[in-house]
Amino acid sequence: LPANYEEGKKYPLVAEIYETFFDNGYNYSAQTVAGQGWFVLRPSVDLEIGFPGEAWMKGVTTAINTLIDKGMVDGKRLGVHGTSYGGYATNLLVTQTDRFAAAINISGKVNIISFLGDSEKSTVRNYNVAEETQDRIGSTLWEQPQKYWAHSAVMYADRIETPLLLLTGHGDWNVPDTNTREMYYALRRLVKEVIWINYMR
Repeated sequence: LPANYEEGKKYPLVAEIYETFFDNGYNYSAQTVAGQGWFVLRPSVDLEIGFPGEAWMKGVTTAINTLIDKGMVDGKRLGVHGTSYGGYATNLLVTQTDRFAAAINISGKVNIISFLGDSEKSTVRNYNVAEETQDRIGSTLWEQPQKYWAHSAVMYADRIETPLLLLTGHGDWNVPDTNTREMYYALRRLVKEVIWINYMR
């Protein structure tokens, strides 16, 4: 809840997304945002193999709509952010809806196809992540290339209307900054509102 929460008053909300089901434990970033007078929503999303992008859209927006329907949240003051897999999900989300006033992708991939071979230290791990584990594509690139295209937010950069902040670290070998850079250049080419901050360490 926002600091000094008053029942019956509508507040802005930021959704912090990562993966599947969050617990209700202490979270410093949530406390920091709530301290500024915002609701912080860490929604649980039931991710389906082969359709993770649709799951994010359904899960996050349904959770927000519930709070709006209860009269707790101002539907015109919504933000969304995520780190790593959450950043990836944030970018997928803003290609599907323009209801957020702002979004932040922190070290999240934007192109799952180039990400497969992007990380020198991860080697073939990225293939396994896409096919069988966190990304939940459920098939190889060669079996279902359209699934990889559909889950690469940069392919739909032209649909993004949400102002986007991209944060990366040049030394990040897990999600290289070069992957996020693809979204920055795409949005610049499309004359969209984007800022990219790349920390050298």
